[in-house]
Amino acid sequence: MKVINEDGTVLGNIKEVLPTGANDVYVVDTATGKDLLLPAIKECILNIDIESRTICVHVMEGLLDL
Repeated sequence: MKVINEDGTVLGNIKEVLPTGANDVYVVDTATGKDLLLPAIKECILNIDIESRTICVHVMEGLLDL
């Protein structure tokens, strides 16, 4: 699935989902080659559109270091 920031910027694609005790973590493969780790929490994951295969996210401060 394609990951899009709330401002419309494409961040990359989900390459893995890591199950943790509290919540899953989505591993996003970015264009820079770095992985972006996004917690699957309502403050971060704004919308999942299965039909268009996109996830709209709010990248919390400190998570995006590309």
